[in-house]
Amino acid sequence: MQSVVLLDGGLGQEVYRRARDISSPLWSVAVMQEQPEVVTGVHADFIRAGAKTLTLNTYAATPTRLRRQGMQEQLAGVHQQAFDVLRQAMDSAATEVDIAGCLPPLAASYQGQPERSFEDLLEEYAQLVGLQAAADVLLIETMTNTLEARAACAAARRLDKPYGVAFRLEANGRLKSGETLDEAVAAVIPYAPTAVMLNCCDPQWIATAMPALANRYACVGGYANAFKSVEALAKGGSVDALEAREDLSPAAYHAYVSQWLDSGAAIVGGCCDITPAHIAHTATRLAEAYEIVPFSSLRDGQASGASGR
Repeated sequence: MQSVVLLDGGLGQEVYRRARDISSPLWSVAVMQEQPEVVTGVHADFIRAGAKTLTLNTYAATPTRLRRQGMQEQLAGVHQQAFDVLRQAMDSAATEVDIAGCLPPLAASYQGQPERSFEDLLEEYAQLVGLQAAADVLLIETMTNTLEARAACAAARRLDKPYGVAFRLEANGRLKSGETLDEAVAAVIPYAPTAVMLNCCDPQWIATAMPALANRYACVGGYANAFKSVEALAKGGSVDALEAREDLSPAAYHAYVSQWLDSGAAIVGGCCDITPAHIAHTATRLAEAYEIVPFSSLRDGQASGASGR
């Protein structure tokens, strides 16, 4: 039987949606500090849905973002708490899953090329990798330029564990920086990531790009968002302004997942506003034809996508 990696869904948005009376630039990290049981509950729901790899709730917990809020001294504590609530969720669900560390854009999502040097970015990513060293795997997510992607890859490979890098595409099929997908893949090939993926964009954009990505790299995947638009956040607004699409039901989302698999994807999951219900539907459908495995299984060989790549 062919195997496929199933990630969780949109952790941060689901946490933020369930939280009580919290609005913060630190998003789900702020929720975790005040209502940790909410984060534990979301993790547990994704585990019960069938996800085999769950990401730490640290997307907004970069040194740059915490420094802006005067919380830089809490960096280590926030990361430890993220591990704690995920492990509590595993205990609650009585299921062991991969813990995935999270290496996000350091300053903000959906931006272009940062005005920082490679060495400066590498130093910050290396700090995050050190804090996440207990993770089973690392996921570099929502990359919109090759400079940050290369720095994150350089830091991630130091841990000597499986790791993936995921790029976010615009409607034109390019990164926010203007770089092409071919240029993005070429930029990270020297760092030999376990997988190259696409994430946090419209599922149709991933479906369009997946055949080319699968022809460009041995192990690929995708996990889309369900936002109507990210423009408000890209222009400096709050996540409070983001709205979920009403037409992307669990069945509709899985139809896109099936397209990605048919194009050669070996890793699937969901990003912002993809809920435990979406992941549960996909897990049920995948189980009809695949063995669902954790990301760490890629250490000794990639999962086999539907096309046999």
